[in-house]
Amino acid sequence: MQDIKSILIAANKKLEKNKIETSNLECQILLSFALGVSKEYLIINANKVLDDKKVNQFNNLIKRRADGESISNIIGKREFYGREFMVNCNVLDPRPDTELIIDIVKEIYTMDDDFSFMDLGTGSGCIISTLLLEFPNSSGIGTDISENALNIAQINAKKHFVDHRVSFILSDWLNAVNSNKFDLIISNPPYILTNDLKSLPHEVSYNDPLIALDGGIDGLTHYKKIASNLQNKSNSETKFLIMEINEDMADELFQLLMCVGFERKNINLYDDLSNRKRVICSKY
Repeated sequence: MQDIKSILIAANKKLEKNKIETSNLECQILLSFALGVSKEYLIINANKVLDDKKVNQFNNLIKRRADGESISNIIGKREFYGREFMVNCNVLDPRPDTELIIDIVKEIYTMDDDFSFMDLGTGSGCIISTLLLEFPNSSGIGTDISENALNIAQINAKKHFVDHRVSFILSDWLNAVNSNKFDLIISNPPYILTNDLKSLPHEVSYNDPLIALDGGIDGLTHYKKIASNLQNKSNSETKFLIMEINEDMADELFQLLMCVGFERKNINLYDDLSNRKRVICSKY
């Protein structure tokens, strides 16, 4: 029989051996999850003895984490913009840098504005649901090529009570979308070069779906598809296009966007938390 304090110490050592930098916090999260309690409960009840069944359950979670499975996939949720979203192996694990997209939209619209938008490659739906929550008069359409991803996005929309203001469409970017009456397009397309996939950190390649990572030989495959879609919808009412990028592709993306009608002066780059060019915003 072991108490909570000793269990956490032993688990922390296991994760430290696997070079997990936030091992102490992650052990607390996993034990909280296994017991169905808060992290504060663990601190207050550090001397509480746990039965073998609970200890074994927790140790199995620690083994999964040590083997490279992300903590988000283990517990089935991830925080994005201060809210909790369901995630699993069918969707990209939301990153803090992607929250920059929300901040940029806030620079364009006020909370009371009435506008429609499209989220291409919606994945877990964390971006589209967050925008619907931040802008209560907005409406959205989310597309994804993965039916499994759309199911997760729908669950998250219902969880946050915005499902009545959003539609989800199985589509390769804009291909299956008939309407072109939306004010804003946002997207976080796959942009990792195919040849670089093998060198990704194990935690990324092990957990995130390949389809959400592979950007083709030059990393621009999906941006080109989106640009082609926009050209085909020549009477689109879209005013803004906001996309997450790899800063190494910025120059190529400027050229691509200008080819589909954006002026150079109306294309801006935004830095992420690490001061890297992370989002490109274009205005018609």
